[in-house]
Amino acid sequence: MKPPVIAIWVLVSWCLGAASSSIITEQPAIDDIFSSVSKMEALVHQENAIVDMLDSFLIDAKQRITIIQNYVTAYRQVMNGDLSSSKLVANPVDAYHLVKRLTIDWDVVERVLEAESNSSRNALNHVQVLRETSVFPNSEDLHGAAIALVRLQDTYQLNVTELADGHYNGVDHSRGQVFQSRRDLSGRDCLFMAQHAFADGYYDTALQWAEAALGQFARKGDSYGSELEAFRNEVKHFVEFASRVHDDVLERQGPRGVNWQTNSHPVDRQFLTGNSEKYNSLAEQQFTPKLYQHQTEDEENEHYERLCRGEKLRSASIEASLRCRLVTRGHPALLLQPLKVEEQSLDPMIVVLHDLLTERQTEILRELGEPKLATSLHRGGEGKFVRSMIRTSKNAWLQEHENASLPVIRRRMEIATGLIYGPETASEYFQIANYGIGGLYKTHTDNVIHPDVRPEDQDPWNLYVGDRIATLMVYLTNVEAGGATVFPRAGVTCWPRKGSAAFWWNLYKNGEPDLTTRHGACPVLHGSKWVSNKWIRQYDQMLVAKCGLHPLEKFNSLLV
Repeated sequence: MKPPVIAIWVLVSWCLGAASSSIITEQPAIDDIFSSVSKMEALVHQENAIVDMLDSFLIDAKQRITIIQNYVTAYRQVMNGDLSSSKLVANPVDAYHLVKRLTIDWDVVERVLEAESNSSRNALNHVQVLRETSVFPNSEDLHGAAIALVRLQDTYQLNVTELADGHYNGVDHSRGQVFQSRRDLSGRDCLFMAQHAFADGYYDTALQWAEAALGQFARKGDSYGSELEAFRNEVKHFVEFASRVHDDVLERQGPRGVNWQTNSHPVDRQFLTGNSEKYNSLAEQQFTPKLYQHQTEDEENEHYERLCRGEKLRSASIEASLRCRLVTRGHPALLLQPLKVEEQSLDPMIVVLHDLLTERQTEILRELGEPKLATSLHRGGEGKFVRSMIRTSKNAWLQEHENASLPVIRRRMEIATGLIYGPETASEYFQIANYGIGGLYKTHTDNVIHPDVRPEDQDPWNLYVGDRIATLMVYLTNVEAGGATVFPRAGVTCWPRKGSAAFWWNLYKNGEPDLTTRHGACPVLHGSKWVSNKWIRQYDQMLVAKCGLHPLEKFNSLLV
């Protein structure tokens, strides 16, 4: 994106200080927390332990403060406002009490002060040890959590004012459900969101968050005391600058691009002079689905977001051609318990296998994967694996020898799909993934051999075992809102359901990647999303998933 005005970078620095780039690092030395709900759950227990420690500290501190308060009160009562030293020492009883206060009584106060100092130091040391030896968030996690909230609001078109008050509606099957947080967002929090939205190119959203900040200040101004006016002025200055940048981007580059988005009309009405027809036409532009063909990055992202919200992009005739069926293929293991197959798409072939795994099997996969979770990486521009906000999750890899249930689960998958998973060359280890705050994975393909990369630059192992011919993704949890798997070019949305699995072919029969299977994981709006991926490799399937006679021939069903 070309910067519309050079001052944009000044504001970004003002908002975020030394903000990191969208790609964080190839191999992070310190694992982040916000990208996994599992890690966030550990924070709850961590904070509870800290609060318990502070509670004990406060009980002891109150007792010590009472002793000090008694010393001060006794002194005030004796002096009664009269600070004449000659009168005090003239009376031998008063003189005795003076000496007593500065010996015995003061010794007690001194020990209390020393104990208070040691107790404070111990409490601080305890927290510092926790920060160094266990899960504890840092500023990067805070920035990640803020961007996640901004993306959730933008993707699901949530009402910013309601979100600031801590409540929002679900999507699709949970559309009528209202989720309520335990605390709302302060005006300061809303300004923080506005700054992050602006820095990430969400200029329209940034202005909404800034307006929400002013609204929170107006409703709860008393809680800010003397700082209220300074906060208001800070927001107003932000709105003025962000509005200028918003209008400049809209005028120069249009309302939407890969790295930016604005409203269809400028904030400054002066821009409308002589240009009202232009902006009105932008506002009247209708979205038209563009399926089964190449999409620009901007088009793909819009299809992705609409599918995440549960919008139907395919024609009624295509939807009507899809079926649910029971499949046995004559296999003894399926005769009494056939596969429940729901067709999501015929071209490309995408199906959901309902109740593929039992509840206990999903729990085993989660339990084995959770201790091993590490930040998920994705392939960057130079072919190296990096972590970024494109993929906010954590994953782990499980080998079959780690638990006796894993070979049983693998065999169940083989029977269901008709493919070979057995030798290590036939399929990859079980990948377990958990998504964090607004956890997502932007649109991508699963194939790992890229036709435009020279063979000598490819991973030798991939060339030996072949590309990922198919993907089987098992949902290990139900997700209360959001978290769907969507295919922008095919117009498909698969909603998570515990124990069920989505299956699709990544390649044509000739081994070339099928780009209509580009897919993405939608942000988790509410709940925790766990999945297990099993990627099947190409060459061991040569006798069961045979090559076609035509270059563009596709696998059109599960193997039978």
